[in-house]
Parts: sequence; C-alpha cells; structure tokens
Amino acid sequence: MEQDKIIQYITNQIDDPSEKETIRNWINSSEKNKKAYSQIKNVYALSRISNRKTDLDQEYLRFQNAAGLKRKRYILEIIKYAAIVVVTVGLSVFVQDKYRTASNDSVELTNELYSPAGQISELLLSDGTKVWLNAGSKLTYPSNFSSKNRIVQLNGEAFFKVASDEKNPFIVETSKMKVKVLGTSFNIDAFDSNNYTETTLVEGKVEILTNEDAKITEMFPGQLAKFDGNVRKIEVSDVDTRFYSTWKDGKMTFFNEPLEGIVQKLERWYNVDFTFANEEIKTYRFSGTILKYKPLDQVLQIMKHSSPIDYSTEMNFQDKNEIILKKLDSKAVK
Repeated sequence: MEQDKIIQYITNQIDDPSEKETIRNWINSSEKNKKAYSQIKNVYALSRISNRKTDLDQEYLRFQNAAGLKRKRYILEIIKYAAIVVVTVGLSVFVQDKYRTASNDSVELTNELYSPAGQISELLLSDGTKVWLNAGSKLTYPSNFSSKNRIVQLNGEAFFKVASDEKNPFIVETSKMKVKVLGTSFNIDAFDSNNYTETTLVEGKVEILTNEDAKITEMFPGQLAKFDGNVRKIEVSDVDTRFYSTWKDGKMTFFNEPLEGIVQKLERWYNVDFTFANEEIKTYRFSGTILKYKPLDQVLQIMKHSSPIDYSTEMNFQDKNEIILKKLDSKAVK
C-alpha cells in the first residue's frame, strides 16, 4: 500500500467508500500491516498541534514530511515543537465484516466496530438501537437482527439507547456476564482486561445474567451494578448516572476516583502507557471534569497542581509513548 494513500486515509481526505474499504482491508490483512499503520498514525498524532481547528492542507503537508520514517531528523524537529504527548486525533473507525454460524447452522453476516484511541463512535443498529462506543472499545453485531433475541458482543465501554421491542429482548454479551433489556438507556464498562464489569442504568429496567443465562439481579434507574468476574460477586449501589455517561459528550467526569482507575481511561483515549514510579500515588483520589479534546499535558498539569505528583514523558517512535508518574518530593512542594 502506498504511504501517500495511508496518509490521506488518516487525514480524512478520501471520499470514495470503496477506496476506504480497500485500505481497511489492507490494514486488517496482516499484523505487519497493522503495525505499519500504527507507526504512521503515531507520527501523525505527534505532529499535530494542540488546537483542533487546523488547516487540513497545511497539516497534510506537514504530516507527509513527518511520516517518512527513514527521515528521522524531520520527525525529531516536529516532536520538538509538538504537544508533549499524543493528542486527540479524528481517525476513521474500523468496521470489519465477518461470517459466523448461527444456531440453525445458517451463516449470518456480522460486523466488528472498533473505536480507536482519541475517538468516540456512534452507531445505529438495524433495530433502531443507538450505540456510543468509547475509545479502545469493540462492538460485534449482526448486520440484521433476524433471530428471536437481539444479541451484540462488547469488549470495552459503550452507552446503549435500546429500541423497545417486548417480544425480542436486547442482550449485550461481555466476557464476564450479560445484560438483558427490552428498551432502555444504560452504560456498560466491560473491558476484557478488567476484573470487573460496571453497568449503570439511566432509564428502564435491565437484568444482569451470567454467561450461562442464570439471572443474577435486576436493576432500576439510578443504580450501578459492579460485577467482579474473579469472585463472581455483584454489588448494586445508587449513583448519579451523569458521572458514568458524560464521556459520550466528550467529557471525562471523575468523582472521588483513584488515580489508578483514571489513568486506565486516559491510556485508552490518548493512546499512551502510564507507569507508576511509586505505588502510593495509585490511591490518590480526584474529582472533576476533563474535556476529552484537550491535550494530555494540560490534563496532567491540572493533576500536578492539585496533588503532590509530577510526571515525565518517554517518547517511543515504534509504539506508544510512556508517561511516568511519580510522587513529588515534599521539599519541592511550596
């Protein structure tokens, strides 16, 4: 694949759907291609300035210069003046068609929607259900709901506004449990890498099931159910649901949340890795709202000024950049 085509794809300069599909197929055809695309994408993210309102033509020319991976002096020159970490990028969502065997041995077409770092994706399913997919999340869904149940699979975080259909329940399958609804609005945080799955109900009523379809509990509006997949235990509590769904509006809202949990969300959004130099600071708690389209260095500066922590950045041209968090020496705190 020509590098210019990949650059045009990342900078959203390709309008032809078939040409976009060709590039997506090339990316997904091998791990080598995925890695090459990721490298170019990271260079692009580092070369962008913090202000989202940029001149696309000028940005494209700048990116063309930066993306020549052999010409490292150009990359270093750009990084010298770029934001300190990867900033938000408006990359296209990956939609990959797959075929699977249904229960009646027929073959049905399914899709995989992946929302990359720095992007929130919106999707309208064939039954009218609307889905918001958070960064770093994947939804698998049929092209058309033809069976009795409307079933999707989620790895990550999504907000669902389910179209009402009393005869056909809507089921979200995760690696640890299922959520069954008829018509409602709710948020699910269900990354495979986490030990827990959180379901927050805004409207309607849902049932939490095991993956073997055994009922665990019912939920009502204003409740959060946290299911621990290791010990198979669920806790239900009353919450302000706004804290758990503002991400779909471009905000991260935290309420007395430990730093360890916050950086997991920042990693997925900004496509970086965090390392804690001191175990103690993982338990530092924060409350507040962060605009997701602000550069990460601004977010870290806010944390730095509100608690005794500092950070440094390790640039990595082959993979994600690393942000190192450390406890600030008490002598350095004024």
